Amino acid sequence: MRKLLKRRFIMFTMAAVSCLLLFLVMAINGLNWLMLDRQSDRMLDTLVAADGAFYRMDFTRPPDIFGPLNMDRMQASRFFIVRSDQKGRIKDVNTDQISAIDKETAVSYAREVLDAGRGSGRLKDYKYAVKQVGTDQLIFFMDNSVQYDSFRLLLFVTAVIALVCWLVLFLIVFLLSGRAIRPVVAGMEKQKQFITNAGHEMKTPLAIIQSNNDTMALIHGENKYNVHIRNQTKRLNVLMSELLTLARLDEEQLLPTEEVDISHLLGEMLPVYREGALQQNLQLEARIEEGVVLRSNKTSMQQLLTILLDNAVRYTPEGGRVEFSLFREGKHILLVEENTCDTALEPDPERFFERFYRGDAARTQGNTASGYGIGLSAARAICESFGGKLTAEYPARDRIRFTARF
Repeated sequence: MRKLLKRRFIMFTMAAVSCLLLFLVMAINGLNWLMLDRQSDRMLDTLVAADGAFYRMDFTRPPDIFGPLNMDRMQASRFFIVRSDQKGRIKDVNTDQISAIDKETAVSYAREVLDAGRGSGRLKDYKYAVKQVGTDQLIFFMDNSVQYDSFRLLLFVTAVIALVCWLVLFLIVFLLSGRAIRPVVAGMEKQKQFITNAGHEMKTPLAIIQSNNDTMALIHGENKYNVHIRNQTKRLNVLMSELLTLARLDEEQLLPTEEVDISHLLGEMLPVYREGALQQNLQLEARIEEGVVLRSNKTSMQQLLTILLDNAVRYTPEGGRVEFSLFREGKHILLVEENTCDTALEPDPERFFERFYRGDAARTQGNTASGYGIGLSAARAICESFGGKLTAEYPARDRIRFTARF
């Protein structure tokens, strides 16, 4: 249990840290992209408004987060201009402000823009805008490769920093996780110890009560009080046995394992439950694949089968149907129990695995079929102790299915 709690603590903590770091990286780079995009838009607007002439540029606009736009920034920018007529024929190309583009490339870019028919947008590393000047069109291309390189550099740096922070925090969490869960583990250990001690201490008084009750019944004859005492002591004995089983399963003790022939084990157990099903007017069908062997603990596996069969026969309404299947599915072994159920059952079948949860909300002791809500919790613990998983679902409105997958 200590290892499981430690592993879960580390997983949940690092999941929260991962989400936080991912949010920070996305927020920082998203804001950086918006600011760079805003800066390039402003420079392109200034260029278009001045028709590409530096002496006509207006720098009186209020400054933004990057500060005021000035001549030095504009002259440091890289752009080229293509002029075309109404029919799309290229009339002039100006590449004086850029060296990475020749006239042929500039013309090909302009033709792509004219074919697209958009007034502005992006083309590779360039932002462009189209302006109507008389009967001609001016197509302005501004090089944004510096902004894109800056964005990619910041993205790389923040990702590396986030990864380093994640590794450092993982190391810290891993080293301190034992101390963090120590109070929880101590409380759980005390709880298990209390259950174990209380269970063993109550066995003797219950045995004495049962013995004295039987003696009084022999001397004075059987009456309703003897019957009530006997029934309640039996219930307490069952409760103590199930609590001790849960306490044993919670302990991190490796049970001795062997090759268990589950098919043979089921074959021995089913006749007893068939008789119980007939007495309650139930149909019990079993489809058991021969030779299904699983390395596990025979006693624990027998207990798992007992819980599933007992629950099926106990809680299936009169006249209902119980189906029990055991088969291989690829590398897995599936143990499936499906039965008719009350349509008013808990809508979330996972709740049946909660300790002390019972579908009969009244929890009346007068119901002989009523259990303590521990069996299915113990069954899931048994499955998990051998690397399996026990799940529940409603395949139909009036049917419930329990599947143990190993």
